[in-house]
Amino acid sequence: MKYILTCLVFFMLGHSASASDTTIPFRQIKYADLFETAKKENKGVMLYFHFDGCGACVTMERTAFKDKSVIDYYNTHFINFEINTLKGDGIEINKIYNIKTHPTFIYFDKAGNEVHRIVGAFSPEDFSNHANNALFSGKSLINYKKQYNAGNRTPDFLFDYVNLLRDANELDSVLINEYLITQNAGNLYEDRNIKFIYEYIVHQGKGCMPYGSREYLFMAANKNLFARFFDPEQVATRLMLIVSDAAYEAIEKKDTIAFFQAIESLKEYDWGKEYNYKEMDGRITIWTTTKTLVLSAKMSFYEKLGDGVKYNECLQQYIEKIWNDADELNSFAWSVFSGAKNDEKEKIQTAIKCSIRSIELNNNYANNDTYAWLLYKSGSRKKAVKQANKAIEIARKNNQDFSETQKLIDAVSKKE
Repeated sequence: MKYILTCLVFFMLGHSASASDTTIPFRQIKYADLFETAKKENKGVMLYFHFDGCGACVTMERTAFKDKSVIDYYNTHFINFEINTLKGDGIEINKIYNIKTHPTFIYFDKAGNEVHRIVGAFSPEDFSNHANNALFSGKSLINYKKQYNAGNRTPDFLFDYVNLLRDANELDSVLINEYLITQNAGNLYEDRNIKFIYEYIVHQGKGCMPYGSREYLFMAANKNLFARFFDPEQVATRLMLIVSDAAYEAIEKKDTIAFFQAIESLKEYDWGKEYNYKEMDGRITIWTTTKTLVLSAKMSFYEKLGDGVKYNECLQQYIEKIWNDADELNSFAWSVFSGAKNDEKEKIQTAIKCSIRSIELNNNYANNDTYAWLLYKSGSRKKAVKQANKAIEIARKNNQDFSETQKLIDAVSKKE
């Protein structure tokens, strides 16, 4: 690893390292000798799974790994060992653990038993707290799993267990709602529950407190309480996602009553702007592809029902609304290319019209590329190749990747 300096001192036996004031010292020993070394030194083991180019790994290496208190704590209590899962011996070692998400940290006690694990990037304080949980605090993940399996369902236990599972990337909606069941309506006003609902109403892209649930209704009715702690726009984003999920679930079920109930709520969030969902650490992990929430949902609904008349009515309203928005026009045009059948000529021609307009507004690579693919889908191969070359020319000027557009030209060449 590039952040481990050569000033680390290794003894001839290769199993002892001095503390570094620059980064956590990772032992340069064979994996086969790791746990025996830990027993000799009466320490736990921490395995760090990473790969070159992992953004969250680099974040840890530049922050927590360089914190003096972290360095001292981990050097005192652990034999620290790094495993690059895509390089050298790390490939074989990872066959034992099958780690797919990076960084992952696995902690073992002094007897070599796995006791704790966390996934992702953490602040220096949280990284030290997890190390303490692994060996000393009684809050190791394994200990909590044992208590849960033995039937512990007390509120404080479940609250902590949810957070431990979150940090281990093992949390699901079942545990989230098991905790919420222990809370009465009055408890929801507590600060920790306001924060809990905000964090977990949507988890890993999935709604965990559905439209109409007590917690959704509480959040929708008390936005001001949540705004004390969080960005009001992010509060709205979470609520919008839950309502939108309900609308599209109703579409799949062709449930007219449920759909229009959800649509009435969705109108509150139809601001004509895109929503970006931010995780607690500020990362954007969900973003909307439309600025017209209600019309987009209605189009999907009527298309699902096979009601061409109402679909076209909504489509015309939608196009009028986005006519001066290049990004929205391109997004719609690309969705038609991706989803329409080749014989849906009217829909494809409408998308072509939108694509041409998007280029008029913004003559960029993406808009030209979409137009080229739509021409190809419509059967106009020569025009498609000509347009593809225009897109590639723009891409070259801006040092953009045009490999997908080249595939169109190659596809036409094969058919001729």
